[in-house]
Amino acid sequence: MSTSHKTTSTRLWVMPTLIVLGAVIALVAVFFWGRSTATTEADSQPPAAQQETEEAETVPPEIVEQVIRRDAEDPLAVGQTDAPVVMVMFSDYQCPFCGRWTAETLPEMQQFVDAGELRIEFRDVNMYGEDSRRAASASVAAAEQGEFTDYHARLFDGGETLDGFSAEALTDIAAEMGMDTDQFQADMDSEKTAEIVQTNEQLGQELGATSTPSFIINDTPVVGAQPADVFIDAVEEALANTQE
Repeated sequence: MSTSHKTTSTRLWVMPTLIVLGAVIALVAVFFWGRSTATTEADSQPPAAQQETEEAETVPPEIVEQVIRRDAEDPLAVGQTDAPVVMVMFSDYQCPFCGRWTAETLPEMQQFVDAGELRIEFRDVNMYGEDSRRAASASVAAAEQGEFTDYHARLFDGGETLDGFSAEALTDIAAEMGMDTDQFQADMDSEKTAEIVQTNEQLGQELGATSTPSFIINDTPVVGAQPADVFIDAVEEALANTQE
Protein backbone atom coordinates (compact mmCIF):
# COMPACT_ATOMS: atom_id res chain seq x y z
CA MET A 1 0.00 0.00 0.00
CA SER A 2 1.40 3.41 -0.97
CA THR A 3 1.97 6.10 1.63
CA SER A 4 -0.50 8.44 -0.07
CA HIS A 5 -3.24 5.78 -0.08
CA LYS A 6 -2.62 4.97 3.57
CA THR A 7 -2.79 8.64 4.53
CA THR A 8 -6.03 9.11 2.60
CA SER A 9 -7.58 6.04 4.25
CA THR A 10 -6.55 7.25 7.66
CA ARG A 11 -8.08 10.67 7.10
CA LEU A 12 -11.37 9.05 6.13
CA TRP A 13 -11.88 7.78 9.66
CA VAL A 14 -10.10 10.47 11.68
CA MET A 15 -12.60 13.08 10.44
CA PRO A 16 -15.96 11.56 11.54
CA THR A 17 -19.14 13.42 10.63
CA LEU A 18 -20.08 14.30 14.18
CA ILE A 19 -22.18 17.29 13.08
CA VAL A 20 -24.97 15.05 11.79
CA LEU A 21 -25.37 13.19 15.09
CA GLY A 22 -27.20 16.00 16.90
CA ALA A 23 -29.81 14.83 19.35
CA VAL A 24 -28.87 11.17 18.89
CA ILE A 25 -25.46 11.82 20.46
CA ALA A 26 -27.24 13.40 23.40
CA LEU A 27 -29.04 10.12 24.00
CA VAL A 28 -25.77 8.23 24.36
CA ALA A 29 -24.35 11.03 26.51
CA VAL A 30 -27.23 10.39 28.88
CA PHE A 31 -26.25 6.71 28.98
CA PHE A 32 -22.69 7.52 30.02
CA TRP A 33 -23.29 10.55 32.24
CA GLY A 34 -26.27 8.97 33.97
CA ARG A 35 -24.47 5.73 34.58
CA SER A 36 -21.20 7.15 35.90
CA THR A 37 -22.69 7.89 39.34
CA ALA A 38 -24.25 4.46 39.52
CA THR A 39 -20.92 2.91 38.61
CA THR A 40 -19.12 4.78 41.39
CA GLU A 41 -21.64 3.44 43.86
CA ALA A 42 -21.29 -0.03 42.39
CA ASP A 43 -17.53 -0.09 43.06
CA SER A 44 -18.25 -1.00 46.66
CA GLN A 45 -20.75 -3.71 45.74
CA PRO A 46 -20.03 -7.42 45.13
CA PRO A 47 -19.60 -8.51 41.48
CA ALA A 48 -23.20 -9.74 41.11
CA ALA A 49 -24.55 -6.37 42.24
CA GLN A 50 -22.14 -4.52 39.96
CA GLN A 51 -23.27 -6.60 37.01
CA GLU A 52 -26.91 -5.82 37.76
CA THR A 53 -26.05 -2.13 38.02
CA GLU A 54 -24.35 -2.25 34.62
CA GLU A 55 -27.23 -3.93 32.77
CA ALA A 56 -27.27 -1.35 30.01
CA GLU A 57 -29.65 0.20 27.54
CA THR A 58 -29.08 -0.21 23.82
CA VAL A 59 -27.15 2.44 21.93
CA PRO A 60 -29.02 3.81 18.86
CA PRO A 61 -27.73 2.34 15.59
CA GLU A 62 -26.82 5.81 14.29
CA ILE A 63 -24.30 6.13 17.11
CA VAL A 64 -22.98 2.59 16.68
CA GLU A 65 -22.19 3.37 13.04
CA GLN A 66 -20.15 6.40 14.09
CA VAL A 67 -18.35 4.85 17.06
CA ILE A 68 -17.42 1.45 15.62
CA ARG A 69 -15.05 1.98 12.71
CA ARG A 70 -13.79 -1.48 11.65
CA ASP A 71 -11.06 0.30 9.70
CA ALA A 72 -7.96 -1.70 8.82
CA GLU A 73 -5.91 1.50 8.99
CA ASP A 74 -6.94 2.26 12.59
CA PRO A 75 -3.64 2.08 14.51
CA LEU A 76 -5.34 1.85 17.90
CA ALA A 77 -7.21 -1.40 17.43
CA VAL A 78 -6.62 -5.11 17.87
CA GLY A 79 -8.54 -7.96 16.28
CA GLN A 80 -10.01 -8.69 12.88
CA THR A 81 -12.04 -5.98 11.17
CA ASP A 82 -14.83 -8.48 10.45
CA ALA A 83 -15.08 -9.81 14.01
CA PRO A 84 -18.76 -10.22 14.96
CA VAL A 85 -18.30 -8.21 18.17
CA VAL A 86 -16.52 -4.87 18.53
CA MET A 87 -15.67 -3.32 21.89
CA VAL A 88 -14.81 0.38 21.90
CA MET A 89 -12.94 1.51 25.01
CA PHE A 90 -12.82 5.18 26.02
CA SER A 91 -9.92 5.63 28.42
CA ASP A 92 -7.18 7.91 29.72
CA TYR A 93 -3.58 6.93 30.41
CA GLN A 94 -3.70 8.74 33.76
CA CYS A 95 -6.85 6.91 34.88
CA PRO A 96 -6.04 4.26 37.53
CA PHE A 97 -9.28 2.40 36.81
CA CYS A 98 -8.28 2.14 33.15
CA GLY A 99 -4.96 0.75 34.32
CA ARG A 100 -6.70 -1.81 36.49
CA TRP A 101 -8.96 -2.87 33.63
CA THR A 102 -5.97 -3.17 31.29
CA ALA A 103 -4.05 -5.34 33.76
CA GLU A 104 -6.89 -7.54 34.94
CA THR A 105 -9.56 -7.70 32.23
CA LEU A 106 -7.89 -7.02 28.90
CA PRO A 107 -5.95 -10.34 29.08
CA GLU A 108 -9.29 -12.12 29.56
CA MET A 109 -10.64 -10.44 26.44
CA GLN A 110 -7.68 -11.64 24.41
CA GLN A 111 -9.17 -15.13 24.14
CA PHE A 112 -12.04 -13.68 22.09
CA VAL A 113 -9.64 -11.60 20.00
CA ASP A 114 -7.49 -14.66 19.24
CA ALA A 115 -10.60 -16.62 18.23
CA GLY A 116 -11.57 -13.92 15.72
CA GLU A 117 -14.73 -13.14 17.69
CA LEU A 118 -13.80 -9.73 19.13
CA ARG A 119 -12.18 -6.55 17.91
CA ILE A 120 -11.17 -3.87 20.44
CA GLU A 121 -10.86 -0.24 19.34
CA PHE A 122 -9.23 2.15 21.82
CA ARG A 123 -10.14 5.85 22.08
CA ASP A 124 -8.31 8.19 24.46
CA VAL A 125 -10.46 10.97 25.92
CA ASN A 126 -7.50 12.76 27.60
CA MET A 127 -9.64 14.19 30.36
CA TYR A 128 -6.58 14.86 32.54
CA GLY A 129 -5.01 17.26 30.09
CA GLU A 130 -1.75 17.62 28.24
CA ASP A 131 0.13 14.70 29.85
CA SER A 132 -2.70 12.36 28.85
CA ARG A 133 -2.73 13.83 25.35
CA ARG A 134 1.03 13.34 25.05
CA ALA A 135 0.73 9.72 26.17
CA ALA A 136 -2.04 9.17 23.63
CA SER A 137 0.23 10.56 20.90
CA ALA A 138 3.00 8.24 22.04
CA SER A 139 0.70 5.22 21.77
CA VAL A 140 -0.05 6.17 18.16
CA ALA A 141 3.68 6.48 17.47
CA ALA A 142 4.24 3.03 18.97
CA ALA A 143 1.42 1.65 16.83
CA GLU A 144 3.19 2.94 13.72
CA GLN A 145 5.98 0.50 14.57
CA GLY A 146 3.62 -2.36 15.36
CA GLU A 147 4.11 -2.06 19.12
CA PHE A 148 0.79 -0.63 20.24
CA THR A 149 -0.37 -3.49 22.47
CA ASP A 150 2.84 -3.78 24.49
CA TYR A 151 3.38 -0.03 24.68
CA HIS A 152 -0.22 0.51 25.77
CA ALA A 153 0.33 -1.93 28.64
CA ARG A 154 3.63 -0.30 29.58
CA LEU A 155 2.01 3.11 29.90
CA PHE A 156 -0.31 1.66 32.51
CA ASP A 157 2.70 0.01 34.19
CA GLY A 158 0.98 -3.23 35.09
CA GLY A 159 -2.18 -1.59 36.40
CA GLU A 160 -0.66 1.52 38.03
CA THR A 161 -0.28 4.64 35.89
CA LEU A 162 3.21 6.01 35.45
CA ASP A 163 4.18 9.13 37.40
CA GLY A 164 5.28 11.12 34.40
CA PHE A 165 4.41 11.40 30.72
CA SER A 166 7.12 13.76 29.54
CA ALA A 167 8.26 13.36 25.93
CA GLU A 168 11.59 12.11 27.24
CA ALA A 169 10.01 9.48 29.49
CA LEU A 170 7.73 8.28 26.71
CA THR A 171 10.63 8.03 24.29
CA ASP A 172 12.72 6.17 26.88
CA ILE A 173 10.03 3.49 27.06
CA ALA A 174 10.10 3.18 23.27
CA ALA A 175 13.88 2.82 23.40
CA GLU A 176 13.63 0.10 26.07
CA MET A 177 11.25 -1.77 23.79
CA GLY A 178 13.71 -1.59 20.88
CA MET A 179 11.85 0.90 18.72
CA ASP A 180 13.44 3.37 16.33
CA THR A 181 13.34 6.42 18.60
CA ASP A 182 13.93 8.95 15.80
CA GLN A 183 10.91 7.58 13.96
CA PHE A 184 8.98 7.38 17.21
CA GLN A 185 9.55 11.06 17.99
CA ALA A 186 8.69 12.09 14.43
CA ASP A 187 5.44 10.10 14.48
CA MET A 188 4.58 11.39 17.95
CA ASP A 189 4.79 14.99 16.70
CA SER A 190 3.21 14.45 13.29
CA GLU A 191 0.04 16.10 12.01
CA LYS A 192 -1.45 12.67 11.33
CA THR A 193 -1.02 11.67 14.99
CA ALA A 194 -2.44 14.98 16.18
CA GLU A 195 -5.57 14.41 14.04
CA ILE A 196 -6.06 10.90 15.42
CA VAL A 197 -5.69 12.03 19.03
CA GLN A 198 -7.93 15.07 18.59
CA THR A 199 -10.66 13.12 16.78
CA ASN A 200 -10.80 10.38 19.41
CA GLU A 201 -10.83 12.93 22.21
CA GLN A 202 -13.62 14.91 20.57
CA LEU A 203 -15.69 11.79 19.98
CA GLY A 204 -15.41 10.78 23.64
CA GLN A 205 -16.43 14.26 24.75
CA GLU A 206 -19.39 14.39 22.36
CA LEU A 207 -20.63 11.04 23.64
CA GLY A 208 -20.22 12.06 27.28
CA ALA A 209 -17.64 9.34 27.94
CA THR A 210 -15.92 11.44 30.62
CA SER A 211 -16.10 8.69 33.23
CA THR A 212 -13.24 6.38 32.35
CA PRO A 213 -13.12 3.66 31.39
CA SER A 214 -16.34 3.60 29.37
CA PHE A 215 -17.19 1.00 26.76
CA ILE A 216 -19.57 0.23 23.94
CA ILE A 217 -19.84 -3.48 23.12
CA ASN A 218 -21.63 -3.67 19.78
CA ASP A 219 -24.66 -1.67 20.91
CA THR A 220 -24.37 -1.95 24.70
CA PRO A 221 -22.71 0.72 26.89
CA VAL A 222 -20.80 -0.30 30.02
CA VAL A 223 -19.19 2.17 32.41
CA GLY A 224 -16.33 1.45 34.78
CA ALA A 225 -13.65 -1.15 35.45
CA GLN A 226 -16.23 -3.84 36.14
CA PRO A 227 -15.11 -7.42 36.91
CA ALA A 228 -13.90 -9.46 33.95
CA ASP A 229 -17.00 -11.66 34.13
CA VAL A 230 -19.19 -8.68 33.27
CA PHE A 231 -17.30 -8.15 30.00
CA ILE A 232 -17.08 -11.86 29.22
CA ASP A 233 -20.83 -12.17 29.65
CA ALA A 234 -21.43 -9.06 27.52
CA VAL A 235 -19.25 -10.37 24.69
CA GLU A 236 -20.83 -13.82 24.83
CA GLU A 237 -24.31 -12.28 24.76
CA ALA A 238 -23.32 -10.10 21.79
CA LEU A 239 -21.96 -13.19 20.01
CA ALA A 240 -25.22 -15.01 20.62
CA ASN A 241 -27.19 -12.07 19.27
CA THR A 242 -25.19 -12.03 16.05
CA GLN A 243 -26.04 -15.70 15.48
CA GLU A 244 -29.80 -15.23 15.83
